[in-house]
Amino acid sequence: MTISMTGFGRAITENEQLKVKVEMKSVNSRYNDITIKLPKLYTFAEERLKKILKDYVSRGKIDIYISVSTIASSNIKVAIDMDLARQYYDSIMKIKNNFKIREKVRAYNISSIPGVLNAVESEADEDMIYQLLENTFTEALNELVKMKKIEGENIQQDMLSKLNELIDNLNIIKREAPTVVEEYRVKLQSRITDLIGDQGIDESKFNQEVAFFADRACIDEEITRLDSHIDQFESNLILDNTGRKLDFIIQEMNREVNTIGSKANSLTIANCVLECKCIIEKLREQAMNLE
Repeated sequence: MTISMTGFGRAITENEQLKVKVEMKSVNSRYNDITIKLPKLYTFAEERLKKILKDYVSRGKIDIYISVSTIASSNIKVAIDMDLARQYYDSIMKIKNNFKIREKVRAYNISSIPGVLNAVESEADEDMIYQLLENTFTEALNELVKMKKIEGENIQQDMLSKLNELIDNLNIIKREAPTVVEEYRVKLQSRITDLIGDQGIDESKFNQEVAFFADRACIDEEITRLDSHIDQFESNLILDNTGRKLDFIIQEMNREVNTIGSKANSLTIANCVLECKCIIEKLREQAMNLE
């Protein structure tokens, strides 16, 4: 299956304590470049999340944004400093007894003193947090991969269409190639006749020149190799999903087309070569979008 390097995924999950939002986007890159931005309190999960991602994505620049927010005050607890409260109580009682104050000492008198009651954040459950992060991360990742596959299928269809255009032009070159030598023979004979008139042509030298041209203009090997490269390209496009390999095959196709253009002395072939080069460049641009 052909997979694009571009995509986007988003997911939000929560439990009684935390709400996690994950957004990830992927664009073209020669390497597997992963950046995860998440709150410092949760950086312990970064490497484990990267490892999960690498099982799904082999190439591309992926930026991931993770936010974690606390739901209400579910992880806030009230702590009582009993030692401090006892000291305040004892001190208040001494004052009360010393000055013979009849007023009763009530709980709020002690609890309202700064430092006796403290709101503190309860210790985080790292395993619980990681599980929530992983679940949200995986959900967003599945969305990312889904989009990458859809985009990859569209790219594959476009490339197969362009590959058929390349094959059509190659078929024209195949039909035209055998006529090149004969056309050269006729033109050469006409030129010689124009120059020397009816004095006659040295058949030996004439045939030697035609044979030399035929050898120099022969593009049979290039056509055969280009045919093979096209078959390899189609097979890899459908089966292997390797953008780098496709790029290598494209280089080889371009090399054969350039050689055909330099050897074949034909306007028709030259026009086909120009069209082939345009198609191959479009294939190269699309291959750069694949993993």
